[in-house]
Amino acid sequence: MPGSERPFKLTAPLGLWRPLDIWVAGYALATLPLLLYGAWRGRPDCAAQAGVSLAVLAGSRLLALWSRDTRRILPTVLRLFGAPIIYLCFYRQVATLWPLFRSAPLDPLLVRAEFRIWGCQPSLAFRAALPSRALSELFCFAYLAYYFFTPVVGLTALARSYAAAERMVLAATGTFFLCYALFWMLPTVAPHFWFPPGAGPVLYDGYVFNHLLFFFTGSGEIRGGAWPSSHIAVALLYTLWARIELPTLFPYLAAVTALMLPAVVYLGAHYSVDVPAGLAAGLLAYAVSRALIRPAPRP
Repeated sequence: MPGSERPFKLTAPLGLWRPLDIWVAGYALATLPLLLYGAWRGRPDCAAQAGVSLAVLAGSRLLALWSRDTRRILPTVLRLFGAPIIYLCFYRQVATLWPLFRSAPLDPLLVRAEFRIWGCQPSLAFRAALPSRALSELFCFAYLAYYFFTPVVGLTALARSYAAAERMVLAATGTFFLCYALFWMLPTVAPHFWFPPGAGPVLYDGYVFNHLLFFFTGSGEIRGGAWPSSHIAVALLYTLWARIELPTLFPYLAAVTALMLPAVVYLGAHYSVDVPAGLAAGLLAYAVSRALIRPAPRP
């Protein structure tokens, strides 16, 4: 019947449980007992975040119910991008979770390690050694571009098929959740919170992208999500998957990811040791996701 085809080359209903739904529900259920324990110990922030985990569970189930047999574009797209929408909720939750594991962040350990390696603190010395407005602008562009990886990659893959987009978003979701779990257990607040004035992201030197980056990060960063660099891990994961699924995007993602390696240190968002840790997390996530998620053959 005309108009009855499913969008994005889907050949069957989405159903109530997709792999992304399992990831989201599993992560929310993993955080819930920890947050309830914190609430029982009298921490109101844990009680509030337990409510967030419950709301995510309920919301994801309602979205699944709404879209389980849809032929419309909007619920189909929302079902796919439901997980990326809640990344921010789970990211901000990290600041509440890590004090359940540690009484203080581990920044002094990383600072000492970096001094032994470099004889200085790279997140402070790099920018001081190269105080270039143009270089800062370039690095701000790279750092800002990261926030568009998920929509650009997801929508480009969706134009190919729902299955292609789901593979890439699923791999990225697993990478994010891996990094978040490491943030709970091995928290570091990052140089822009650790060193004076400790106020977090600032307006960097530049022209345009510095202002745009500050708009995105000025009030959005948390104290406790630096090691490993999830920016590097997820950017690398998307880049490696794009080499298989979206080869036309691969060189652009690779260029931005390469720029991000020095950018996150130059801008004081990460210690230098966060970068190889992010690369390792991204490579691990890629290897595991390639083993578990079968990519489509190239056309």
